[in-house]
Amino acid sequence: MKKSIVINIVCILFLGSSIGGAYNKSVCGPYTGQELDSTAQKAYDLRMQGKVDDAKTVLEQAILQNPNNAATHYEFARVQLHRALGIGVGSREVLFDMISDAKNHIDKAVELNPKNIRYNFFSGYVGFLQAYFSLMTGDQPKEKLLEAIGAFESALKLQPDYYLVMLYLIELYSQFPEEAGGDKSKAEQYALQLEEIGGVVGAKATSILLSEEVDKVDYWQKVQKKYEGNADVLEELGKAYLGVDKVDSAVYSFNKAIEIDSEKAFLFLDLSIYYSFLGMRAGDNKELLKKCVTSGDSAIVRYIESKPIHPMLAYSVGVRGKFKFFLGDQEQGQTLIKEAETLDPYFSKATGAPSEELFIPPGENSKNHRYLMRPF
Repeated sequence: MKKSIVINIVCILFLGSSIGGAYNKSVCGPYTGQELDSTAQKAYDLRMQGKVDDAKTVLEQAILQNPNNAATHYEFARVQLHRALGIGVGSREVLFDMISDAKNHIDKAVELNPKNIRYNFFSGYVGFLQAYFSLMTGDQPKEKLLEAIGAFESALKLQPDYYLVMLYLIELYSQFPEEAGGDKSKAEQYALQLEEIGGVVGAKATSILLSEEVDKVDYWQKVQKKYEGNADVLEELGKAYLGVDKVDSAVYSFNKAIEIDSEKAFLFLDLSIYYSFLGMRAGDNKELLKKCVTSGDSAIVRYIESKPIHPMLAYSVGVRGKFKFFLGDQEQGQTLIKEAETLDPYFSKATGAPSEELFIPPGENSKNHRYLMRPF
């Protein structure tokens, strides 16, 4: 199994390309074909206030009254994934049931409105999560992966220049082994299309297919020379630096990216996740663990200063609580966890940040490319 798959199992829940709550400028902003629905909007607004159970009740009642409203099925699927965030991998059976229920509802939305890009896209995303969990349990993920790929490709047929979908397909086809549904030749075909388009999206397509032996820092430095002052390139360069533990250079790149585009404040989350993984490898090195926890906490604080949306604030406060526990400050850790629960009882317990897919408004499409198979 490829290294990227194994690593991300640790932070499987709604990785994402998973920001998690990042709202970048879109590589392309396709029309979603999604009907605006007042009930779905009401449920979404309740979730953004931390009232997830209330949102679920509103949607359940609406679906009982009208089971043929695609918008309420779509939003209910997102509610179920949101609730799963608070369950975590500790209650595996409940977690799997929630994700399965989410898949059933988003597939119903697609059945009712097959030309809706957003529904097909989200069906692909949920299918991807199911395939990933199959890996965790030792099951064969091929059927679920191919279903996810089929949904993404349906979205692409509806919007042929939806580059975000193409990047996801490149990643899925190239990172899963052939016996699990991967197909390197198809990944290369999609990559070639984006490379012909050029720009940063073409560079990303190429980078996904680079072997582990290739110097990613050198690759993105060369791209940067072609696209000076591009926030997306600086983001990728910073992540490449993190990959080789050059944290100071990564922070410099991230800061430059955020200066250009303030919406990239989520990069502080990536920095925090990096320190979390580094801390997991600290073993008995208490000095390194303390440094990781302190630095990770500082990164989270900087993200909080960007005033993220409610669910992401709750997640961030929860991460701070876990960091305090690691430092031995049980009282402060418990205080922060309770604060996170007050903000959102279903705040994410995962290491990786929750995906944007759960939190964009009902009538909008994904605007932010985050790798599916990487922790950041």
